[in-house]
Amino acid sequence: MSATYSEPDLSACLEKLDIRQGDCLFIHSSLKGVGKLVTTNQRGTLQAILDQLLNAVGDSGTLVVPTFNFGFCEGKPFDRQNTPSEGMGAFCEFVRMHPFATRSRHPFQCVSAIGKNSARIGEAQSRSAFSAGGAFDTMLTLDCKIMFLGVEFVETFVHVSEERANVPYRFWKTFRGTYIDEGEARAIAVDFFARKIDLVPEPLLDKPKINQFIRGEGVVTTSPLGAGSASICRASNLVDTLTLAMTVDPSRFLLSAQDVG
Repeated sequence: MSATYSEPDLSACLEKLDIRQGDCLFIHSSLKGVGKLVTTNQRGTLQAILDQLLNAVGDSGTLVVPTFNFGFCEGKPFDRQNTPSEGMGAFCEFVRMHPFATRSRHPFQCVSAIGKNSARIGEAQSRSAFSAGGAFDTMLTLDCKIMFLGVEFVETFVHVSEERANVPYRFWKTFRGTYIDEGEARAIAVDFFARKIDLVPEPLLDKPKINQFIRGEGVVTTSPLGAGSASICRASNLVDTLTLAMTVDPSRFLLSAQDVG
């Protein structure tokens, strides 16, 4: 594989992955995983990638990225407009700061969206980020596709399945803190389906095992790009497949005691 790729290469990859006009596209990215984009875009690499993705989904589509920051859970105020994402990567933060982006209302598991349904996703609210009526549930309603750009797999939508299967290694916990929106601060309480970290072994997801499982089930399609690859799946297929598996065996996708130890 080449250590570099071009905008036409990215466009061709998106076409191979069957990303279409009108799609709702949720993106997990690690740009170093696909190498360097060779571009003449005067606004830089991140803008060039964003342009290609927005062109792929068109004016009738929506682009969404995770912009999580767990500071709220540590007692820090969350400012919907100004608190940066943390650990989500440069592209996600670039999208969050875009003038046309709308950030969802959740104070730590929030997303940022650009496009036709950005306000619908941004204003969605529910018990947790992954519960019925929330941003992730709204994306499922919109038949969202999940794209893994330069990364094999990220488990975000797996948490929807964990809630739906009511896995026994998690419990409902409430976090309280200060929430700021458009400069106005207020106290809020937010429920979170948290891991029971006192269990032995500690319940940790075996992400490579989940990745192998969903690929074996034919849920994910992959195309080479630059130094790595990009993959796509329908969020509903991933969630339904994993929810069924977790309902039958809740511990199926947890690391073994030996792996945790």
